[in-house]
Amino acid sequence: MTKQVPLETVLVVGLGSIGKRHVNLLKEILPDIKVVALRHLDKEIKKGQKIDFIVSNLKEALHLKPSFAIISNPSSMHIDSAMPLAEAGVHLFIEKPISSSLKNVENLINCTKKNQCKLMIGYNLRFSPSLNFFREEIYSKKIGKILSVRCEVGQNIESWRPEKQYLDSVSAKKDLGGGVLLELSHELDYLSWIFGSTTWVSGHVFKQSKLKIDVEDTVHCILGYKFKNEEVIANISLDFIRQDPVRNCIVVGEAGSLKWNGLKNSVEIYTKEDKEWRILFQKDEHRNFTYKKELMHFIDCILNDDVPVISGQSALNTLITIENIRKSSIEKKTLTVDYLSKKFDEQA
Repeated sequence: MTKQVPLETVLVVGLGSIGKRHVNLLKEILPDIKVVALRHLDKEIKKGQKIDFIVSNLKEALHLKPSFAIISNPSSMHIDSAMPLAEAGVHLFIEKPISSSLKNVENLINCTKKNQCKLMIGYNLRFSPSLNFFREEIYSKKIGKILSVRCEVGQNIESWRPEKQYLDSVSAKKDLGGGVLLELSHELDYLSWIFGSTTWVSGHVFKQSKLKIDVEDTVHCILGYKFKNEEVIANISLDFIRQDPVRNCIVVGEAGSLKWNGLKNSVEIYTKEDKEWRILFQKDEHRNFTYKKELMHFIDCILNDDVPVISGQSALNTLITIENIRKSSIEKKTLTVDYLSKKFDEQA
């Protein structure tokens, strides 16, 4: 059994744009919860911030006995921030990716299990109604046997956050865990959620723009998945460079094709009978919808002793996939990834 604690205090490590978003949503879900923010420099609570206390280190934070913590600082700092909290039995919600490298990730997962605290990773697209509908249609064999998958996501990094210079963002800096493979790892997460463990990878990772960044801005890769005892091959493109924002996934089956549009929150189908795309599902979603749903789920898991749908193990497997894509690009060859065959905690 997981330790049952009243949800009186939450610690938020990192108050960038995603940290602030989580604070605002938490106050909507749990209006009376006390919010403790860990900041190393600015210890002043600014007007409009929904923060009750500011601390400068984890020792001060633990003294306030947080019920759970949200780790939303740069991914290169996730493990160092999370480990002392896990050792103290604090439930952990960690923004994606779980870390920028494999170092000590497995130790953190084992620590949370040993100390009976929940661990969830913030791949919020799993809570998108349109993506869930897309997955259900695939599982119901709406388009028959799956033949191939084509997935792409991209947007010029300069337009991500208009209020902030892209050079100052985590996304642009290698030492903070930037680059498209880590920042856009949602696609790798949801493809494994739909199709199962990655079995092999072939990757091409490079920087081709004039952007003043020290990370990759473009990735093209082909991944193999074992889906219902059949091999499924996915072609994936990720980038920081295109001016026209895109996020979609097309699954080609024997009886037709399904298309998920992550910007329009829609699912369409094309069959040989219709000979045109037809909308099956579309729903307007506020940008905060999936972020709020994932926090609500995590809180419910704490209160009801349930297992979070995005486990530490599945997030680790996504990170292993990323490492293998990098290695494949360097070695210019396809790599078999046998150690990803472990069944996902949430995979049916």
